[in-house]
Amino acid sequence: MDETSFPNPKLPNAFLIAYKAFADLAGKGALFIITIVAARRLSAESFGLFALGSTLGWMIAVVSDFGIQLHLARAVARRPELAATLLRTWLRVRLWTAGGAVTMVAVVLSAGWRSSAVPMTLLALVYACSGLIEFLHYFYRGLARSDVESSLTLWQRAATLVCGLLALAWRPDVTVLAIAMLIPGAVTLMISLRLAGQIARLKSCATRKIATCATPEIATSATLDSPVVAQDFSLAIDTFTRDVWPIGAGIVLSALYFRIDVFLVQLWAGTEPVAYYNAVFRLVEALRLFPAAVLAVVLPSLVRAGDLRPLTRVAVPVTAFAIAATAVLWLAAGWLIPLIYGARYTPAVPAFRVLLLSFPLLSLNYALTHQLVSWDGQRAYAGLCAIALAINVALNARLIPLWSIEGAAWATLGTEIVLTIGCGVALWKIRAHAPTAHLAMEG
Repeated sequence: MDETSFPNPKLPNAFLIAYKAFADLAGKGALFIITIVAARRLSAESFGLFALGSTLGWMIAVVSDFGIQLHLARAVARRPELAATLLRTWLRVRLWTAGGAVTMVAVVLSAGWRSSAVPMTLLALVYACSGLIEFLHYFYRGLARSDVESSLTLWQRAATLVCGLLALAWRPDVTVLAIAMLIPGAVTLMISLRLAGQIARLKSCATRKIATCATPEIATSATLDSPVVAQDFSLAIDTFTRDVWPIGAGIVLSALYFRIDVFLVQLWAGTEPVAYYNAVFRLVEALRLFPAAVLAVVLPSLVRAGDLRPLTRVAVPVTAFAIAATAVLWLAAGWLIPLIYGARYTPAVPAFRVLLLSFPLLSLNYALTHQLVSWDGQRAYAGLCAIALAINVALNARLIPLWSIEGAAWATLGTEIVLTIGCGVALWKIRAHAPTAHLAMEG
């Protein structure tokens, strides 16, 4: 597989969105099937361990990235002539952070949770590898090449599905399952690294050639002013502090408030309720495929937007889709959950219905937060996520002891309401007081 496998970089957005949605649907569907089979093949305790390990691994991937991938996508969308250098520099950082995070997890688990250290560490490695693949996906998004991301996602998830099902059929063991999931991820990462390098070099050369012919002084200045190209350590640190760190803080805090309820349910209700909650939460999480696909394709347009019209064109359809899906699934929840997971998961139906109420706000907030970061509102984004985390923990502390996993679901809904209001206020302030600040990349 090489760059020539994707010869048309100017595909229409409608096709890109449909292809991305299909790839994500297939990808999530593959993981969803693995989750269902694991729920049926593994014991409740083992499946709860799988849920905890997966959540820990997902958080490790988010923390080790710390906003780098979104910064990379934004930077590449603004300065495509620097694509190769930006990729090379930030990839080096991501490899170090991912390796360090997995090593730290292995040490901590070996010291404090020895009996579960091996499967938990392997699951952390699976998600660290997936995090590096996602980093490269954001690079493709910045260049408006989500078609490359979609193709790689299809190949990886198909292989993961086959390996995962074979592992569960051979031996229903969480360690064997983790190893089976790791192999396709490692192979996909190697392929994507090679492909991203090819695309980056071609894009950088093509863009610089055009810029040099038109305005050589601007092209030269853009190259020399970049802290990445100059490799000036102090300027690179300034870039991280000013741009990357607030994005990373916001993403990490967002990941915490989005998934910390799994650990809080474990703390206050036990491992079996974790299995129930994780099962229905995965369904709601899978519903985010459509808004995620739309945002992946239109991200460059949000970065370059001069007003709220592009955001409106995105937010309205994704929210309408979420409302319609919520209505249908609410009515079907009573028979859908037992059909998918088995009769023993029937107690999770009420929590599923409450989580569905949060889905329209989850979809809307996905668009609002992307626009906020696209307009250099990363500090406001980080602050809002910190507030959301504090509210989420407070609500969970009160509601889980009272209502178990239903309480965790209500806490999720309350948190999303707060985030929606905060994002609306932050975007209004940015648009009112600095309407063109985010267009600096056009200079």
